[in-house]
Amino acid sequence: MVRRKRGRDAKATQEPKAVSRPQATAKPEPLSTSLRLPKGAIKRINIGQSFAEYDAALNDPSIYVHTPALESALDPESGKVFFVGRRGTGKTAVRKYCEMNGDATRVIVPEIFSPSSTLQEVELLLNVNQKPFRSLVSAFRRALQVEIISLRQQNRPGQHRTPVDVQAEMESFGSMDFDMRCLRIISRISGALADGDDERWLTENKIARKVADGMKDMMSNDTAIHTLLIDSIDDYWEGSDEGLIYLTAFMHACQEISSQIPWARAILFLRENIFERIRALDTESSRLETAVVGMEWNERQLMEVVEKRLNRNLTAKFALQGATWEAFFEHPDEAWENVLTYCQRRPRDILIYTSNAVEAAQGAGHEKILLEDVQQARRRFSDNRFRDLGDEYSENYPQISVVLSRFYGLGNSFTFAAVESLIIKLLKDPEVIRLCGEWLSVNSSPEKFIRLLYDIGFVGIRAAGKSPKFRALGPLDTSPPPVGDTTDIVIHRCYWDALDLQDALVRHVPDEVEFGKIGKIEDLPGGLDQTEYVEHVEMLLDELKDIKLGVPGAQDFEEIVGDVIRLCFFRALENVEPRSRDHEGRVIRDWVASNRASGGFWEAMRTRYGATQVIWECKNYTELHADDFHQLSYYMSDFGGGFIVVVFRGEMKPSYYGHIKRIAMHNKGFVLPLNEKDLMVFLRQARNGKIKEDHIQDKYDSVIRKLS
Repeated sequence: MVRRKRGRDAKATQEPKAVSRPQATAKPEPLSTSLRLPKGAIKRINIGQSFAEYDAALNDPSIYVHTPALESALDPESGKVFFVGRRGTGKTAVRKYCEMNGDATRVIVPEIFSPSSTLQEVELLLNVNQKPFRSLVSAFRRALQVEIISLRQQNRPGQHRTPVDVQAEMESFGSMDFDMRCLRIISRISGALADGDDERWLTENKIARKVADGMKDMMSNDTAIHTLLIDSIDDYWEGSDEGLIYLTAFMHACQEISSQIPWARAILFLRENIFERIRALDTESSRLETAVVGMEWNERQLMEVVEKRLNRNLTAKFALQGATWEAFFEHPDEAWENVLTYCQRRPRDILIYTSNAVEAAQGAGHEKILLEDVQQARRRFSDNRFRDLGDEYSENYPQISVVLSRFYGLGNSFTFAAVESLIIKLLKDPEVIRLCGEWLSVNSSPEKFIRLLYDIGFVGIRAAGKSPKFRALGPLDTSPPPVGDTTDIVIHRCYWDALDLQDALVRHVPDEVEFGKIGKIEDLPGGLDQTEYVEHVEMLLDELKDIKLGVPGAQDFEEIVGDVIRLCFFRALENVEPRSRDHEGRVIRDWVASNRASGGFWEAMRTRYGATQVIWECKNYTELHADDFHQLSYYMSDFGGGFIVVVFRGEMKPSYYGHIKRIAMHNKGFVLPLNEKDLMVFLRQARNGKIKEDHIQDKYDSVIRKLS
């Protein structure tokens, strides 16, 4: 990570203080019996991927920890529909477990929550009790009901009679994908409302209830629960007012279906920062909150997460509840206190920290994980957490890592007055104003700024004579302690190393002190600085909307795709070459990039398909043809590998899956279609500072599920 010189006079405004060590909760009781590892056990440890979407270990049901959230997801009688928590708290893992163990499940990744337009004025949709909003709820309910009926017909073909109203709805919308179905039904209901046609509006609106009644009549001795698992909402959601209203209506529809149709559930996995915005918007949010389960973890469950993974490759496994940890760590109590102090009670944090310590022990050739290995992992973990924090809240506060980086080299705690002077300096920083000015100006009062930092988990609030209080993981504890002249803020311990914070209380940040800076997006392509990078991405977003279809815009579209590769995937794909020919000069590929990923999605593609080179083919038209897929199959080779991305301007069609399956069977490779919407997602995430590969992973997973 690139670091720049910190302010020269920072120490002059800080006072050393005694830092109270965060208190760890009760640890598992140490065992009196001496536990010995098999020889070479440390070398064989495989913690697995800390990001659930990439973690092959989650295919093993025994690796899961049975938290209250997991039990609620499997229990249709629990009444829980919304699983809310911060990133890394296990939402995707719960979804995967439900896929493996539910009666009949289907995963949906909706794109509808980033609408380009609405048929009603936004102001008319704000009242959740009025016709415009209820029309949205009815439309989403109908779309979900069709999806559930389709899932039932797929899993129980020909076993049940279909009521007339249900059959009519399936004939109208059953062949559409989920997003197109939503748009079509919303158009019909909202169109009637906009036209003032009350009779047509009532007719369309009542269909949801009639179909639900028909679904109840389909009940039989078969008690299987059919469940829709809705995940990755933030992939397409831009945080606009329209998208927020759509998502709120969607949540009401999920709850109504789950409570009114005995054999159906619609479960939604949602980040807590998005849920907080919905709670602020929805005057009827108390109804939704009765169906919410938080993703909180206690200390025993967090240790079990690690212990099950430490045990995975052992023939004779150690007991849980502390015995496995004691077997692997030289000073188990102190090591666990280190890990727990630095992590924010999230399973992902625990896995990342432990994995870093394991790698340190493996690199040093230790036969047991020593305390020095745990401490050595601290800096790497801190850097990771700082990057991940900026990424997690990029949709709410674009480029928030730029503001957080201005704490670099200062103290680990600030008085209320120091926060005031810090805000004044931030508002004079040209880079901060250019990248973060829109949201920072709204939160420029000390109270709002502290609340923002508290909400994202960056700081805790400390009243005089008390320990600092940090934000809980789930939606249950959302109110910070009171903030006033006598309170301080304390930066969470996990960020101290990444920001090189001094052990000092900052009472004032003078104007003449230079801000230290820490690079959020390191080694930017083309020698761009962060402001230039964002400006270039914004320019591409504008240009992509205006490219003409077909031959007139083909060259422009191809150039935009090349820029997307360079700007959005530069950490994994390097040496991007345009119009690449093979050695015989016959086969021309639009773009070829070297795959040098050390983890995540692209590393998995290299392992699975030998994709040392990734080919990107550009088709500036809306519909792919058999000849296009035939052409792509020629690009695959033993030398470059068998993974190709084809970018086009239309929507996926059922016929494409047959071509992809044929290529997978005959060429042992894979073609991943992406469209214009996907390019917009990649660019929007890059603009906001989001660096994860979850969107392209979801697109790949979606195609794989269709093929299987």
